[in-house]
Amino acid sequence: MCRKSPNLNDLIAAEIAAHGPLSFARFMERALYHPELGYYASPRARIGRGGDYYTSVSVGPVFGRVLADQFAEMWRRLDCPPTFSIVEQGANDGTLAADILDGLAPKIPATYTIIEPLSALRERQETTLGRHRGKVRWHDTLDALPPFDGVHFSNELVDALPFHLLRSTGDGWQELHVGIDNGAFVFQPLTPTIDISLLSPREAGYTTELRPAADSWLQDVAGKLRKGYILLADYGYPRAELYAPSRTGGTFACYRAHRRETNPLADPGEKDITAHVDFTALAETAKRYGLQIEGFTDQHHFLVGASQPLLHSLAGPPDAAKQKSLRALQTLLHPETMGTQFHYLALSRGIVTPAPLSGFQFAQSRSHVLFEQ
Repeated sequence: MCRKSPNLNDLIAAEIAAHGPLSFARFMERALYHPELGYYASPRARIGRGGDYYTSVSVGPVFGRVLADQFAEMWRRLDCPPTFSIVEQGANDGTLAADILDGLAPKIPATYTIIEPLSALRERQETTLGRHRGKVRWHDTLDALPPFDGVHFSNELVDALPFHLLRSTGDGWQELHVGIDNGAFVFQPLTPTIDISLLSPREAGYTTELRPAADSWLQDVAGKLRKGYILLADYGYPRAELYAPSRTGGTFACYRAHRRETNPLADPGEKDITAHVDFTALAETAKRYGLQIEGFTDQHHFLVGASQPLLHSLAGPPDAAKQKSLRALQTLLHPETMGTQFHYLALSRGIVTPAPLSGFQFAQSRSHVLFEQ
């Protein structure tokens, strides 16, 4: 008799039976990151037309080329060290890493490291990066990464870190845990298990997210950076906008086959789960751990500033390749597509320069935007 293979529903249900209702953060951790059955370990976790969602990488190699130019500027601001580390986390299938390596000038002595705990994703990355064999190294965790000088960057990583769901009762807050009723996963409001002191009173039913995992993650990255930068690209808001009274339903969402699904508890492992990033919380964590805030802006303004070397290379008589690159850049810049959906936060350690990085030369005052009440 063949034994039935375990599925994620059964594993989560067994954990609830053994320990009681789970925080949504724990449910999300299992649904996305289980090493064999989680969404990111599955073949369906792909970006672009054949996947579940689009990112800036889906538009083509232009995004990686612009980032490569921004990293080259960072290298120069570190006085052109003989070794410059580029560390990527959340590399998906490695397409962005390949685009960046294609765009880096040969004279920049960069080493490229990917932090990847999932073996299925690492296999895809190794295939994608075949033409750069020997230039890329991998670590399973941040703990295994040696201290480095250079830049750590992530593109749409923080939005996928597990978060807790909170719902206002009108005179307090409850945390939505995951239990089981009639064989189905359901939300159960319980006493919060995390610090909720930053949440202001809201009307009954107001739902939002808190992501302490992001603060822990940034603390770990900061502990590895000796000198250089941390660059985050993601969708999210400063705290005043993220927790605005009008945002009554929060920002958490699920996506499958480019469609937004309404039930985050159904079919764990079969879809992406995400919520917008609290950039103010990240900025506060950065300051606590000795990092400077270099800049904060939306994708439109970041790319307008950082794409000047690319635009210079596209000058002259037009041809098909140049036109394609310009169209891709316009898509990334357009305020109704990606230009205002994504934001960039740059942090630094040991950098002394009065001028902002190119990507932030057109940004507003970073303190005004991030810390306004």
